[in-house]
Amino acid sequence: MTLHVLILDKFTEPLYHYLTEVLNLQHHQFLFLSDKEHVLQPKKNLHWVKTPVSRNLFSNIRQFVSLCTKADRIIMHGDTLVHFFAIFPFFLNKTSWIIYGQELYGLKKSQNIHQKIKEIVLSKVKYHITHIKGDSDLANCVLHSKAKFQYSPMYLSNVADTSDFKPVMVSEKSKLKVMVGNSTDPTNNHEGIFSKLLPYKDDIEFVYCPLSYGMYDSYKQKVIGSGQEMFGDKFIVIDKFMPFDAYKKFLSDMDVVIFDHNRQEAMGVTLTLLSLGKIVYVNPATTAFESLTDRGFKIFDNNLIQKEGLKINRDVSENISRLQEYYSKKVFEESWNRISQL
Repeated sequence: MTLHVLILDKFTEPLYHYLTEVLNLQHHQFLFLSDKEHVLQPKKNLHWVKTPVSRNLFSNIRQFVSLCTKADRIIMHGDTLVHFFAIFPFFLNKTSWIIYGQELYGLKKSQNIHQKIKEIVLSKVKYHITHIKGDSDLANCVLHSKAKFQYSPMYLSNVADTSDFKPVMVSEKSKLKVMVGNSTDPTNNHEGIFSKLLPYKDDIEFVYCPLSYGMYDSYKQKVIGSGQEMFGDKFIVIDKFMPFDAYKKFLSDMDVVIFDHNRQEAMGVTLTLLSLGKIVYVNPATTAFESLTDRGFKIFDNNLIQKEGLKINRDVSENISRLQEYYSKKVFEESWNRISQL
């Protein structure tokens, strides 16, 4: 039996349905941490960590131990229930860690007890599951561990549909629609991107800034203030969530997209943009840039904007075949069938 330990969210819920209903992987069990049990129909493969966790600690631990004992393999999504694994470290020799990124990049930045516990747990997992090999390499380096890398697109949000792949010759457009960043997280470094764009303000029709996702409201207000000051009426804030189809339609209208995250982030959005044939600039110091370019993807160093400007055509034609090779539905399914046999 394979046990998933995970938080119920917009990524894990579709995965649960796909693995159990489409791939029909009946031997998969799911232990969800959530206070929204009502969103899923009760089933034998579905289990819940009772919340608040601390008030139900005994029953939660009893269920965790029971499921982990029965499991042949355990898949920890992100750092879910990392403290439970710390209490029962003998389960880690059959545990794989799906690396999100956020939990990885917080390591070694703080020496508080929570971080030390997380480091100990994550250093003892058997496998890393990710589509960014650089994240696995970084985790092993930081944690002094020897977990094996297993490639997987991980979630359906990383499965690319290339049917709308339509590259644009930006040099032939009078004005460009530019998107900057993807959330209110300060790692987006919006102001750094704004400074790169400002010399080419006359080439820009609008600067779109998605700020509907994230918890950093003070940073959000700072970004809005800077964007309006630099670009005036050309600066458009996207501060309401869109359904995926609506967001994809919005992305299809962009000409150039610029990210400057200092870590692996916004990969689902990046892959969607690549599937649409968009020119995507990113921070070259990230594991995402390294992993994607090593596999032949055409994404671009955002420092090229300062050197060459915005209205420079970039050849992204190779991306359609790369997406089909690494992020197709077939690859997604094969990876999960393989993970089920680790």
